[in-house]
Amino acid sequence: MNSRLISIIRKEFIQIIRDKRALAIILIIPIMQLFLLGYSATNDVRNIPLAVYDQCRCAESRSLLDAYRAADYFHLAYTVSSE
Repeated sequence: MNSRLISIIRKEFIQIIRDKRALAIILIIPIMQLFLLGYSATNDVRNIPLAVYDQCRCAESRSLLDAYRAADYFHLAYTVSSE
């Protein structure tokens, strides 16, 4: 590496270590973000509102609707009678 770049990096590290408030901000805020986003960001999707138009009304379509009702992921919000 360039010796000039190394000296600039060394100077910046010394400045950060001397300033306790900046050091706290540099260390604490990313750790807080890691925990907050780790708990809040999830791929678990539940209770998706679903509208159904059952034109056939046969046993297969009713069993499919029963499967949707039994699942936690979908919520049958509307049953549409016509298009």
